[in-house]
Amino acid sequence: MSGFAGMVSTAGATPDSHLLERMAALLAFRGPEATRISTQIGAGFCFTFLRTGPAPQTSSQPCSLDDRVWLLGDVRLDGREDLRRRLEQNGESIPAGITDEELVLHLWSQLGEAGFAELLGDFSFALWDSTARHLWCVRDLMGPKPFFYAQAGGWLYFSNTLDAIRCAPEVTRALDLHFIGDFLLEGWCPDPARTAFRDISRLPAGHVLRYSSDGLQIRRYISLPIEEPLWLKREEEYVERFRGLFEQAVRDRLPRGPAAIFLSGGLDSTSVAAVAVESAKGNGLPLALRAYTVDYQPLFDDPEGVLASRAAQHISIPVEVRSGASFLPYANWDDCPPPMPEPFHEPFRKVYLEQIRRVVEHTRVAFSGYGGDGILTGQAWPYLIYLFQRLRFGKIGKSFGAYILEHRRIPPLRGGFRTKLRQWISRAEPMAEYPRWLTPQFEKDLRLRERWRELQRPLEKLHPWYPDAQALLNSGFWATVLESEDPVWTGASLELRAPLLDLRVLRFLLRVPPVPLCMDKELLRRAMRGLLPEEICSRPKTPLVGDVLALQMERGCWSPLPLPAPPEALRTLVHWEKLGATLENGPILFPGADLRPVSLLYWIKAVENEQ
Repeated sequence: MSGFAGMVSTAGATPDSHLLERMAALLAFRGPEATRISTQIGAGFCFTFLRTGPAPQTSSQPCSLDDRVWLLGDVRLDGREDLRRRLEQNGESIPAGITDEELVLHLWSQLGEAGFAELLGDFSFALWDSTARHLWCVRDLMGPKPFFYAQAGGWLYFSNTLDAIRCAPEVTRALDLHFIGDFLLEGWCPDPARTAFRDISRLPAGHVLRYSSDGLQIRRYISLPIEEPLWLKREEEYVERFRGLFEQAVRDRLPRGPAAIFLSGGLDSTSVAAVAVESAKGNGLPLALRAYTVDYQPLFDDPEGVLASRAAQHISIPVEVRSGASFLPYANWDDCPPPMPEPFHEPFRKVYLEQIRRVVEHTRVAFSGYGGDGILTGQAWPYLIYLFQRLRFGKIGKSFGAYILEHRRIPPLRGGFRTKLRQWISRAEPMAEYPRWLTPQFEKDLRLRERWRELQRPLEKLHPWYPDAQALLNSGFWATVLESEDPVWTGASLELRAPLLDLRVLRFLLRVPPVPLCMDKELLRRAMRGLLPEEICSRPKTPLVGDVLALQMERGCWSPLPLPAPPEALRTLVHWEKLGATLENGPILFPGADLRPVSLLYWIKAVENEQ
């Protein structure tokens, strides 16, 4: 991912060139190939370039078509040819070799702000109108590319890297205690606009920011819609359409040359790998795909490495299987903590970082199977209600009956009945899982008990067939997950791509009747038959066989006690002695909610050591 940062003033102030140099230095790890710093009246920009492909990229930014509107950002577009043809219908001649950044500028020149919803891909960028002194900042719906901003001292600062904004002299180091409170309650912050720093905000995925002399406004510009159901005559037609869209999503993301895939023994990542190899062969594209897998042999009998190896052999790609069994929670974090621009609760983070280190020796682009557990796992209950309300009894009998005959069981309803039963059983103690080690003053000041209850409420669910999946996809959840794969979190110039989160694929799936094809990934299983071993195609969704944290404690390999001494700032948030008693008396299962203060401790220490 290339790095970018900017500062704009609607009053036409002169940008601080020394500050821009410091920002550029902090972005150097993102883009080792080129660096550019530029200034104009009321604006200053810096950019560091990383070439990832497959499409042509603008290596020097900001860039412009008319010397008025300038683009600065990190852009990778999908569906380029479709977009280019739509632009040419309006009379423009758009060359095939145009860069993604120039395509965005052409779209802006034709449609203005309305064009943002036409973009497909992974992007976060800013458009600066140097004449009107208006700024637009845009982030795609899934949000793998971060975007931060801060208003201070008459300037609006923005970047895809928190530290670049933190170096602005008017931006304080004060922490956002609301973010910290959410982290201690949930292990992450569900508010998509907050960062761990009070003065810096995050542009939520799927939103656009507009800044001018009239002020700053933010609005959502895109979400996954509720569209008309897709009724086809044959199930094979759904499979064919899905496979075509999936292949296109993978092909649009394929670099020309080396690439990596984080491979498990499950269906999602192996499907991405199989389609990548098939697409490269079918289109004559140079691809050197290598798989990377982690298992936990000999800590427990973990089949992931064996199954991933069989899949890789079937696909004809090399695979590297490494064991994570010897990695202990928080190992060496005192001397060498992992990169954490914000609090992050993953005691085994260094397992993944070691894998990243191996990957970047081979490539700058890696694929994942993220997104396969959403729509494709399906909910039969909402679909049953939908058909019943419309008196579609024949459809109920045909689809549900056929499923029962084939599988000898009813389709998974997933109507939330178990959750409601658990809530009914524990009605006497709704705060049973609320942390007992928060300090009373912190609880009071942040109203954490009320916040806890608020966070337990379900998301607003509107889709008639896939209420849970659509709500989650529009919530910003995936942006939080994908941001943790960003180079600032891994310390490596590596771009992660997730074809199963392609908007074309997701919009199609939201129109597919859930029973039978979106029950337990049946659609994906059928689409992959012939490309993957049958044992992978038929393997059910399987959680990690063993609890790594519990097993290491049980075998005496690791203990959280005695706790490390906390910095004074943490003592105002967490009653350290109560935390110690909780860890001593209660079971600790992965990921260890009662270990969140320990993860926070290492982050606070890292922030304090910067000062």
